Amino acid sequence: MLIASIKPRTMGGTTNSGLLTYALARAGHPVACYDADESLQLAAWAREVDDFPCRVIEADTPAFAETIYTEMDHSKINIVDAGHAENHPDIVDSVLEVADLAIVTLSPTEPDYDRLTKPERGTPLSKLIRRSASLRATGQPPTTVVLLNRCQAGASSPKKYRGYLTNGGKSGTDPVWDVLTTQIPRWESLASAVKNPCDKRERRTPYDALVTELTRLGHIPEPRRNV
Repeated sequence: MLIASIKPRTMGGTTNSGLLTYALARAGHPVACYDADESLQLAAWAREVDDFPCRVIEADTPAFAETIYTEMDHSKINIVDAGHAENHPDIVDSVLEVADLAIVTLSPTEPDYDRLTKPERGTPLSKLIRRSASLRATGQPPTTVVLLNRCQAGASSPKKYRGYLTNGGKSGTDPVWDVLTTQIPRWESLASAVKNPCDKRERRTPYDALVTELTRLGHIPEPRRNV
């Protein structure tokens, strides 16, 4: 299967892609990882640490569906870190054409919510997801969930923006999203994770919870073994 890790122009998407890959491998899933962000930070991270679970293949091309996807081992869970949707809509379009699951990273702030639904410039990520339906064999966009990211402990903003996402915004006319219960906390250990070892408790715990929830919801298969 293919999981697309996508985001508006926000922070933490590459961290989520890398640590989700690590958590999936720890849970017993065979994994492969692709960097479709032109910054190629995920690929650099995998090269610089000893505990990243797989090599990351550079895949920042608008021909992703025609070239990269056809060469994947589909018996594995393949994770693709896509770039900011406003900056690289052609690449994101091609990734969404073939994704089984899209995980949208979003910080609970007004600028990030606006980038998701009505950015000042660029195509809203919500529109990219909707229009992918016309490219897909099913005629439907991929299953999509939102992962709230950089959530401050005790803050009211995660609940506020979860409400906006699930109820169509302030007016009730914005797109409605399926928001995961799991939230990624605003911890320094996570903010500094890229290019540093994955095997720290603070970098494992939130993503183990994410894998558990995705499995419970049926978005990913049960692991083949426990680690």
